[in-house]
Amino acid sequence: MDENQLRDELKKYNFYHIIQVTENLSTKGYENYVPIQEVALRALKSLDLKNKRVLDIGCRDGLFSFEAEKLGAKEVIGIDNDLSLGAVNVLIPHFKSKVKMYELNLLDLKPETFGTFDIVIFPGVLYHLRYPFWALKLLKDVLCEGGQLIIETAVLMDDNSRALLLCPIGSEGPYYEATSCTFFNMKGLIDTLSTLDLVVQRTELLLANKRLENTNLLSAIKYRLKSLRPVKSYIDRATLVCCKKTESDDKQVKAYWDSTHALETQPLE
Repeated sequence: MDENQLRDELKKYNFYHIIQVTENLSTKGYENYVPIQEVALRALKSLDLKNKRVLDIGCRDGLFSFEAEKLGAKEVIGIDNDLSLGAVNVLIPHFKSKVKMYELNLLDLKPETFGTFDIVIFPGVLYHLRYPFWALKLLKDVLCEGGQLIIETAVLMDDNSRALLLCPIGSEGPYYEATSCTFFNMKGLIDTLSTLDLVVQRTELLLANKRLENTNLLSAIKYRLKSLRPVKSYIDRATLVCCKKTESDDKQVKAYWDSTHALETQPLE
């Protein structure tokens, strides 16, 4: 189809991502979220994707999926619990892409669903999850040994002296809406990942010490953590690159969490 026909087709759908479709045409996504996405895209571009299997969780319109394909991935699968029909019906055919997208909740993902992956992309999803620890374990289970995980999420910035998880309900959270219910602080997130054999290799914060001064982002990121004063806390966005490295220590603790154990049933000497 020519560009005018393509423009008419795109108008039939709502898009979250801004994706360049032709030189003069792009999807009408949310501009406010572009700075957040750019950090995760930098992390993706820093990895070697050639001939790798890639899973994009919360793929929406395919911004990260299509980029992974451009970077040489041999197979890209995207899942979302609200599948983008604009991506499936228009973008994939237009790009002649081999990306495959499926409507699937993360909690239904198992290794036997699609196999295991060299790289898992997990942008903008974790802070929406009511069962974050289980979700992170499911990611670990579909990641190859030595595989890499990119997490982009909202995080609680505080003095980082303790591993914490903020779990607001309803509209009580800093984003004022009910699905944003899981805000690790950096220590809590990094420590949790380490218990799952996901070693954090590097991190990048969006706002860092700028906090509320960046007014261009205030329409996308709302802050309401007055109840946490006097500790000066705020919400930032963090991108972490992790590698799955199964360690041999803490086997008893992992058996306690994941299986059966004999921590308290050893015979008395």
